[in-house]
Amino acid sequence: MFHSKVLELCCLIIIICFAIWKIYIFLEQDRCLDNGNVWDYQDNRCRDDCLTWNRINGCIKLTVEQVKLFKECRYKTYNCVPRKVFDEICLSNKLPLNKKTGECDTEFTTDKCNKLGEDWIYPTICNEER
Repeated sequence: MFHSKVLELCCLIIIICFAIWKIYIFLEQDRCLDNGNVWDYQDNRCRDDCLTWNRINGCIKLTVEQVKLFKECRYKTYNCVPRKVFDEICLSNKLPLNKKTGECDTEFTTDKCNKLGEDWIYPTICNEER
């Protein structure tokens, strides 16, 4: 009887600790996003050196200069960061860039090489696949 009560108490403590940890992570994510940063779900940390993060390619990295530019533009107008910078970020991260719309396929995988259409600039890894 005594052992079952101790076991129940230990399980309850573990569950409470896990719940507190999950709440802490949620609040950290919220604070991170509120500050204009990106949450890295792989490392469970806030990053200011990523344009975005996804499960396929992870962190879409920014250079030191780009991080500085984004921080300076954080509270300014919509077009504060020039499109050219987004294009550079896309191509430097080996992702395809749509020439017409400026869209960057941040969830790109090499099986999509040369399959998105003529309006796309493909990363050099697509040329190496042939």
